Amino acid sequence: MAANGQHGRTLSAKGFWLAVAALAVVRCLLTSFQMAYTWVGGAPLDDELMFRAANAISSGQWLGDYDYLTLSKSMFFPVWLALLHALHLPYLISGTLLWCSAALLAAFAFRPLWRGRGLTLAFFGALAFLPSSWASYTLRVYRDNIFPALCLFCFAGFAGAALRLATWKKGTPRPRLWPWLAAAGAGLACGYLNREDAGLFLLPFALAATLVMVVLAVGRRLWRALVSQVIPYVLLAVGVLTFCTLNQIHYGIFALSDFSTGAFADAMGAMMRVDTESTEPLLSVPADARQKLYEAVPALQPLEYWLEEDAQLQNDFRDPQLEDYRAGSFYWAIRRAAQFEGIYDNAQKAEDYWAEVADAINAACEDGTLPTRTGQRSSTTQPIRASYVAPVLAESLRSLVHVLNFADCDPAETLRSIGTEEDFAAWSGYLHCSFNGAAEAGKDTPYYSPLQKLVFAGMRLLRYPYAAFCWLGLILAVVHQIATLPGVLRRRNAQAVVPWLLLLGLLGMAALRCAMIAFVEVSSFGIGTSTMYLSTVHPLLLLFILGNGALWLTQRRNPHVQN
Repeated sequence: MAANGQHGRTLSAKGFWLAVAALAVVRCLLTSFQMAYTWVGGAPLDDELMFRAANAISSGQWLGDYDYLTLSKSMFFPVWLALLHALHLPYLISGTLLWCSAALLAAFAFRPLWRGRGLTLAFFGALAFLPSSWASYTLRVYRDNIFPALCLFCFAGFAGAALRLATWKKGTPRPRLWPWLAAAGAGLACGYLNREDAGLFLLPFALAATLVMVVLAVGRRLWRALVSQVIPYVLLAVGVLTFCTLNQIHYGIFALSDFSTGAFADAMGAMMRVDTESTEPLLSVPADARQKLYEAVPALQPLEYWLEEDAQLQNDFRDPQLEDYRAGSFYWAIRRAAQFEGIYDNAQKAEDYWAEVADAINAACEDGTLPTRTGQRSSTTQPIRASYVAPVLAESLRSLVHVLNFADCDPAETLRSIGTEEDFAAWSGYLHCSFNGAAEAGKDTPYYSPLQKLVFAGMRLLRYPYAAFCWLGLILAVVHQIATLPGVLRRRNAQAVVPWLLLLGLLGMAALRCAMIAFVEVSSFGIGTSTMYLSTVHPLLLLFILGNGALWLTQRRNPHVQN
C-alpha cells in the first residue's frame, strides 16, 4: 500500500518540521488580524452564557449561580475559556493552534497510506488553511470555535489507530495504538461535553472503528491492541462522570444538563404528544395545544401569563411571521417563564416541577383527557414525521452544496460588536483578544484597517481554489471509491478493506451531519443553512477526497498493488 515516492527523499525530517512550523505560524498570523465579535445583552443563551460560566469557573464557583440556563447546555467550552484565561493565552490564536494540532494529527493518521513526508505536509497544509476554520462564526465566543477541532481529533485518532493495525505485518514491531486511541478519546470526550448532539455524531464512527479493530486484534492475537480499545471510552466516562459529579456537588443534580435529559426532556416530550390543528412543521407545541395543556395540567397554569401575555418574553422568543413560538424557541421561552415563577430557584425544585408536569400530561393523554398524536416520549426535539422527509432531504442537499462552495466563510464579521466600553474591556481582559466594536466613520459597520482588509481579501481568495478542488475532488473520489470496490472484495485483507471502509465512513459521517442539521433546521430552527453548524463537514469531505487521492497515487506508483 505504501509508495516509494520522491517526497520521502527530497524532504528531510528537519525540513518537514520547519515547514509545519512555518505553516502554523502563517496560519496564526492570519488569525491575528481577525477580531472577535460579541453582542452583550443580545446572546444570553449562547455567547454570554459561556462567558458567564467561564468567569464563574475562574472564580472557583463552577458554573455560577443556578438559573434556567446554568445546566441547559454542555459546558466544556467555558472550561476551555477558563483554562486559556489562567494561562494568559489569547482566545482566537488558541483556537487556531488547536485546529492546527488537529490538522497535524489527521495528516499523520493517514500516513500509512503512503510513504514520504511530502504528502503528509500537503495534508496538513490543506487542513490548516481550510476556509471554514477561520469563518466569522469562529469569531464568536461560542463553543463552535473549537468543536470542529475536537471532532477532527476524534476522527483522526480512530483513523490513525485503525490504519496502523490494518497495515501491521507479522515479524515487524507491534503497532502502538494507545497514543492514537488516547487522542481519539480526548476528542470524543471533549466533543461530547462541548455539544449535546456530539454523541449522535461521533459515537457511530467511534463504535464502527472499534468493532473493526477488535476483529483485527482478535484475528491476529494482538491482545494489547484489543485491551487498548477501551481507552477512548474510559476517557469519555471519566469526562462525563467528572462533570456530573461537579454538578451534583454544586447544584444537587447528577447530570450533564437538565435540558436534553431528565425531567425537562420528559415534560417537553409529553407536551409534544398533544394533538393540534396546526400543520406548521416548525411548531412543536402550538397555541391551541398550549391552551389544552393549561386547562388539563394545573402546574402549567402559572406559566400561561408569561407565555401568552408578557410582552418582553414574546418579543424575545415568539416568531412574528408565524405568530407563535418555533420549536427551537419554545423550550427556552417556557424555561424562562418557569424562572419567573421561582421554579429555577434550585435544580432539584426544577427537576421535581418538570417531573410533575410530565406525569400529569402523560396521565391526561392516557385517560383521554388530552388528545394525542404520538406515544409517550422524552425529548426536546420534535418526533420524526413523514412530512419531514422531503424537506430534510432537500435541506441536506443544500447543506452539501453550501459546504462544497465554502459559502459563508468570510474571515471578517460584517456586524459590529455591541456593548459599552466597560463591556469590551471586561471581555477583552478575560479573553486576551480585541473585539470589532469600533465603527466606520458615519456608519454602524465595524472598522478594519487597510492592512486588515488586505489580509481578509487574500483569505477570501482561498475559498475559490478550495471550492473548485472539493467539487472536482469529491466526484473523482466517489468514482475511485466505487471503482476500487471489486479489488477490495477480491483481496479481502485488512490492508485493502480497512482504508476503503475508513474513507466510506468519513463520507458517511459527513452525510450524517448534513442530515442531522437539516432535520433541526426543518423541524425547529428555520434560520437558513448555517456554516457554523456544518463546520465539521468540511474537514471530513476533505479527508475523504485526499485519502482517495493518496490511494490513487499509491496504485499509480505501485501498479502491482491493487485495491
